[in-house]
Amino acid sequence: MGAKRRIHLSVQHAFDQVAANYDQYFTESVIGRHQRRALWRQLDQLFRPGVRVLDLGCGTGEDAIRLSEMGIEVHGIDISSEMIAVARLRAPEIEFDACSIENLHELPADRYDGAFSSFGPINCVRDLAPVASELANRVKPGGYVALCTMSRFCLWETLFYPLTLQLHKAIRRFAAHWTEAKVGESEFEVYYPSVRSLRVVFTPRFELVRAPGIGVFVPPSYLEPFAQRFPWLIRWLAKLDSLVEDLPLFRAVADHRLVIFRRASSGGGPAID
Repeated sequence: MGAKRRIHLSVQHAFDQVAANYDQYFTESVIGRHQRRALWRQLDQLFRPGVRVLDLGCGTGEDAIRLSEMGIEVHGIDISSEMIAVARLRAPEIEFDACSIENLHELPADRYDGAFSSFGPINCVRDLAPVASELANRVKPGGYVALCTMSRFCLWETLFYPLTLQLHKAIRRFAAHWTEAKVGESEFEVYYPSVRSLRVVFTPRFELVRAPGIGVFVPPSYLEPFAQRFPWLIRWLAKLDSLVEDLPLFRAVADHRLVIFRRASSGGGPAID
């Protein structure tokens, strides 16, 4: 069994394990709700009622359900068949398929008005070049592709983990190639592509539009106990996020970056750090 296949199996196994409780621990958490609202605020500017979009790494379908309620047709895919099972139970009217992001070519040759990925599925992909190529074939010219990735540098993480004497976690996102993540009892490789490296991969078939931060002041999800103790503070931090998420200095230290591309026939966009 090749390395790529082993990684696929470990990622799939990890999220199969947590699928039943994922909504409880993230989707419905204080931090999860605020970070997702920040994501939706951005997606609302990209996708309008009547369009059809592809949800890459849809999980339990939270984003797909919300977009569907807004009049957007969504096709969700996820490597975890258990996540897909939960999504289908929650929203049987939405199209969900068990498929990894790397295997988009296995789907029917449909065309979409746009695509998006929320909160890290892209970080589980070793080589994004084939993904960019496949999306270029599937997304119509002018359509948006919005990739919410775990950022290369998170200020909260860099400050928090030294206080708990977990220095290796404070610098794990600095890894040039990959590091290990753990979900449930499973470990797998994750990657932290920079905005610049994503632009290189997606150019010239896509042009970079912008890359706001998601979770600038709102902390990462592992600080949920803190958020539950001080929900009023998290609400204020979320308001601050809405004011600074597009500013260069602040977006660069966010927990996630939402890297937004527009499908183009040729050319590229301006560099964004």
